[in-house]
Amino acid sequence: MQRHLVLALFALSLGPSPAVSQTPAMTLRDAIRRAAGYDPTVVQAVGALRTSKAGVQVARGAFLPSLTGSASGGADFSEGESRTDPITGELISGSSTSKSVSFGLNAGLDLFTGFRRTADLRAANADRRGAVAGLTVEQAQSTLRTTRQFYEALQQGQLIAVREASIQREEEKLRIAIARLSTRASTISDSLNAVVSLADARLQLLNQQARLAAAEATLGQMVGTEGRIRAIDDSAFYVFDVSIDTTAVLAEAGASAPAVVQAEAAANASRARLSGAKSGYWPTVSLSGRTSFSGSDRNDYTLFNQRSLSLSLSWPLFNRFQREQQISQRRATLETDLARAEDARRQVLSQLTTQLANLGAARQRISVTELGVDAARANVRVQLERYQLGSITIVELGNAQDALNRAEENAIGAQFDFLRARAEIEAILGHPL
Repeated sequence: MQRHLVLALFALSLGPSPAVSQTPAMTLRDAIRRAAGYDPTVVQAVGALRTSKAGVQVARGAFLPSLTGSASGGADFSEGESRTDPITGELISGSSTSKSVSFGLNAGLDLFTGFRRTADLRAANADRRGAVAGLTVEQAQSTLRTTRQFYEALQQGQLIAVREASIQREEEKLRIAIARLSTRASTISDSLNAVVSLADARLQLLNQQARLAAAEATLGQMVGTEGRIRAIDDSAFYVFDVSIDTTAVLAEAGASAPAVVQAEAAANASRARLSGAKSGYWPTVSLSGRTSFSGSDRNDYTLFNQRSLSLSLSWPLFNRFQREQQISQRRATLETDLARAEDARRQVLSQLTTQLANLGAARQRISVTELGVDAARANVRVQLERYQLGSITIVELGNAQDALNRAEENAIGAQFDFLRARAEIEAILGHPL
């Protein structure tokens, strides 16, 4: 009776695993490329760069003359009584209508603006450099987010294999327990224990499949797909003997990391705008010219030309301290941006130092966990043989198998910790290692 009960439980525990539908797959490179096209922050950074380029064009155009064309036409009507011309005696109509046309060109050129245009051009160029660095920052962050999610999906997929291997070990343990029960070498409790362990392993597999589905769905959302995307594994990911010159990397990050360049560009733009505010103490010299042609029906629309040329100087001697207020505001902005630039450099160095340490620690953990997996597998083989011989209980065998599960999980986690730390470093530097 007990034997039939165990066989029934065994059959239930070996039920088919949930079917997994075919999921579209994608490489890391393709995922990064597609995610950048759908990332709102990257799209916004591209727009900011385009706007900054237009700002440079406007700043350069301030050195060119302005040109405006104009044209007009009209009709005048005057109502009144008829009268006689006292000289000619001719009868003049009281109501009269006249028509006229005119067109012309107006041009203006600022000859001197107190160095404001030069300062505006420096500020616009600094804004453009900051926008370029900002786009690099957002692209790097988009790459980092996508890479993290890609590795998450890949890691959860590898943990599926760990759970499946655990189920196979639990099934083997159950078969041995049933065989021992049939020979009276063990009790029914061993078989029931094995059934419970197998059921728990299958439950963990179901939970792991749910985590994999969530990771792949999030990856699909990031690359613009409505559904799951499976991460394609690549042996190139698992090259862990990466040699990094820490001193050179820190020096590079402190000088040319995109976040540092962006903050320094903002400070340079504020410095140029402060110079532009000081131009209010200087006079403005402008040259303007106008030419026009006009005619009316009274002279058969014969066009007569009018021309003018003028040179003007404007010097605001006192504007009720508005210049001083603007200079004070620009100086405060500059001081803030300089502080932010220094803080950005320190933050980049701090983050890079942390991730370099994480990278080194993960590399060491990979070696340790690989040895742990080998030792745990050897221990499971020994304990399995000992259980078959009856020298240990099924609980001791289960403990050895649980230790192997943890060792395999830790080994996978160490590898992906290394990959994530490397991705963090690449995001800080703005380029692959």
